[in-house]
Amino acid sequence: MKILNIFLLFLVSFTFLSFNQQSQPPSARVKFVLGTVELMRQGKTNWQKVRFHQRVYEGDRIRTALNSRVELAMPDGSVIKINENSMFDVTEIKTPERDQSDRMGFTLWVGSLFAKFKKIVEERQTRVIETPSAVVAVRGTEFDLEVDRQQTTVVRVYEGRVTLKSKTVAGEVVVGSNQESRVERGKPPTPPRVFTPDQQDETGQARQFFLKLDLKKFQITEPALVAGGLLLTGRTVPGARITVNGLPLTVGANGLFKGRIPVQEGLNVLNVVAEFQGKRQQQTIRLLVNTQKPQIKLARPLTTAFTNRRDYSLSGAVFDQTPGDRVKVYINDEFITEIIGQGSFNRTIILSEGQNTMRIVAEDVSGNRTELVEQIFLDTVKPILTVTEPAQPVYVLFKPPQPPDQQVSFMDERFTQIIRGVVIDPEPSSGIKRIIVNGQEIKPNNDGSFEAKILLKRTPVGRRGENRLSFIVEDVAENILRDNSRVIIVQ
Repeated sequence: MKILNIFLLFLVSFTFLSFNQQSQPPSARVKFVLGTVELMRQGKTNWQKVRFHQRVYEGDRIRTALNSRVELAMPDGSVIKINENSMFDVTEIKTPERDQSDRMGFTLWVGSLFAKFKKIVEERQTRVIETPSAVVAVRGTEFDLEVDRQQTTVVRVYEGRVTLKSKTVAGEVVVGSNQESRVERGKPPTPPRVFTPDQQDETGQARQFFLKLDLKKFQITEPALVAGGLLLTGRTVPGARITVNGLPLTVGANGLFKGRIPVQEGLNVLNVVAEFQGKRQQQTIRLLVNTQKPQIKLARPLTTAFTNRRDYSLSGAVFDQTPGDRVKVYINDEFITEIIGQGSFNRTIILSEGQNTMRIVAEDVSGNRTELVEQIFLDTVKPILTVTEPAQPVYVLFKPPQPPDQQVSFMDERFTQIIRGVVIDPEPSSGIKRIIVNGQEIKPNNDGSFEAKILLKRTPVGRRGENRLSFIVEDVAENILRDNSRVIIVQ
């Protein structure tokens, strides 16, 4: 019957957890954020600042300011990176686990993005990004999508393929790897063409001077990627001159360029300049290099610590060597504070009897995290003392006087008495620290028993004198039992 009850309890718990997980709507997660990025929830009119690891749900809208970017991770592992000066909607997220369908829909109103979608393997899977003028159906690919103020849509596919069509005019094209196409408002999509730096346009004229960077990551957490400098690659017209913060890069005959740029821990601003026949284009990249994990230092170590106070003040400091890095501190999954660079934290923890585990986590904006697990033992119960010899609270010991030839004063006589007993430290037990009998510290045996030898003096004739026994028992958590109720009378 006991085993059956345990099984039923497990089954109910599992069912509850499964239901709770399925009741949560599917969402995207903020994987990276830089600059001013804001979110408007569905049905709301106010904008809120986007936070790292924040959930973005169906119906939410995101906007990015100048020099700002945000990266969203989808439930299936796909990634969308929204660039500066963009407006983006999440219109649909459906997952097989919750909705028995696998659909994702988005709208890019203005701006640009880079998307990397997982490959579509089933007909029921749909991935669609709309713009004011076009619809892009994704089949599993990497591509750029741009929408300007005139609502012209440009898609460039690096790997895989997409289908592109106008919202108002018939016609659909398939854009494959290393191809691009555009849709102007009220016009069908242009035929896909290979986008190479030395390509000519439809009129046979030389293609317009341009600068295209291949950098898809705007934060770097792996030290190996910046060892010896950041490798920067891109495309421009043949013969152009490329510099990054004044350092020239090598430009090939086909317009491809590359070079290593020195970067340092923290925010790096890279000014990329392309110059060709008196023309000049410039792009500014704000790159966060964050390879250092935060460090946690507690004001006092807790491991194997014992206390008899239920309220425990847990305090410490967090240090991060990445300049300007923001670090969030959590204790047992509860957010405590956010620290820039370095700072302290403090939280009063209400302990439970027995062993308490505290997990302190420090996580920066790039997801670098440090976890520290400490334990503290709460014991608020005093030890229990049982005196077995002498067993009576008031014990009268009869001692005949010494023979006259001993030359010992009646009142100076001293007698030895053995005191025996047992101490118990009730659960939750921190263990006995010490036993003191009449000022004498005694080490108990493993079973809690102890034995002490004390000296007694004789009671004065005609008076009720006594030898009072003093017991002090203290456990490791500093719970103290004091007992002065027992006396021995020597007559």
